[in-house]
Amino acid sequence: MKKWKQVLFAGVAVCTAISISASASNFDSAADSLKAMGLFAGTSIGYELDRTPTRAEAAVMLVRLLGKTAEAQELWALEQDAFAFHDMDAFDWAQPYVHWLARQGLAAGTSPNHFSPSAPCTAQMYTAFLMRALGYSESSGDFSFDNVLSFARSHGVINDVNCSTTAFLRDHIVATSYTALAAAPKSGEPDLLTKLVGSGAVSASAASMEQQKFSAYRGYAQAMLPTADGIALEHVTSLSANGGLSLDIAAVSSTRLRNRQLSSQNSLTITVPGKDPFVRERTGYYSSGRWYTRENGINTWRRAALEDLLQELAQPKAVPLVLIDEIRTNSSGYLLAYSTAGKAYYQNTLRQLTQAFQSTAALNNLTIQELSAEIRIKDGMLSSLSTGVIANGSLTDPDTETSTEVTIRAQQNSRISAIGSQVQVDIPSDLSTYTPAL
Repeated sequence: MKKWKQVLFAGVAVCTAISISASASNFDSAADSLKAMGLFAGTSIGYELDRTPTRAEAAVMLVRLLGKTAEAQELWALEQDAFAFHDMDAFDWAQPYVHWLARQGLAAGTSPNHFSPSAPCTAQMYTAFLMRALGYSESSGDFSFDNVLSFARSHGVINDVNCSTTAFLRDHIVATSYTALAAAPKSGEPDLLTKLVGSGAVSASAASMEQQKFSAYRGYAQAMLPTADGIALEHVTSLSANGGLSLDIAAVSSTRLRNRQLSSQNSLTITVPGKDPFVRERTGYYSSGRWYTRENGINTWRRAALEDLLQELAQPKAVPLVLIDEIRTNSSGYLLAYSTAGKAYYQNTLRQLTQAFQSTAALNNLTIQELSAEIRIKDGMLSSLSTGVIANGSLTDPDTETSTEVTIRAQQNSRISAIGSQVQVDIPSDLSTYTPAL
């Protein structure tokens, strides 16, 4: 049974993977949307999302996001003899854009006469471009180059999904640009795309579907914001695998948080035909900087930061925009359909989790076929969340070492049962008897 525990803990992760970070996906759908609106052209051989962007490419993208392509071309026709940079002969397609940015004080060269167009564009550099496109500037004191990443994160422009600060690619160019289109500019419009439509930089017909999606996403993201003080959250996860080998998993958890105290109760039942069921129950309590757990009659504690525990125990967060293909609204809330990038993103998360549980030899070649979520809202706040996953893969019986193809179906239902002062956290009186974890 011990081997089965390692295998099946990974199975539980199929459903819970939807709220855990992973590495970036390929954001072809975001590139398609940008191209349809005239904001991204790709290259002569395609999008090339898997390579590092150049400073010249970033300059062109910024001018397009500012809605100034026509203005840049007109200025170039009048002033190309005054172009300052002598190292751009091979980048004639970017010269009008770089010239316009330099004239506006929005981009500088690496020297008075050199722009270094083939040099790599960093995440920090491009993020600064995006915040300028949204109307913020260093000269106005909105941000500095040193803090632009945190500034952009606080304005919903970059996140752990759409941007990598260590390996910034054209993939991230399109993902962050698409996200920036949905962000509110400093001038007060609902989003940058609406501003571009108003200026005539993007046609209303080309932008219509994206504007509807952005509007729905704003409502969804607002409803998913964590409560300010107190939350009681319940999760019920069910998972089944059917094929030559079958299993059923049921996981139930209840978490209560108030005044920086937390309690958590969890149970997990795994049933495999012909084997004794595996049942695990665990309770946890956070108080005064310590995380106390009781499992299998053993009581231990370790030092922990509440913020770290909340990553896995607290209210679900909004799914990043670039992972969503469609958001539909109904009388009770929102329905999310995930994009190809969204499925790949969470599939990669699942792969990492199976490795973490040392079960890669047992649960292999998982591919997510369907991934969707329904969010129900009450009084403008998250009330409940249901997420469904269907994945195909192969499962190896550790006892017989036989492998068979299986279809895994998982459903996770989360419900907020109380908020604010209605939430009470009961901390047991015997915490002093718990021993330090090894």
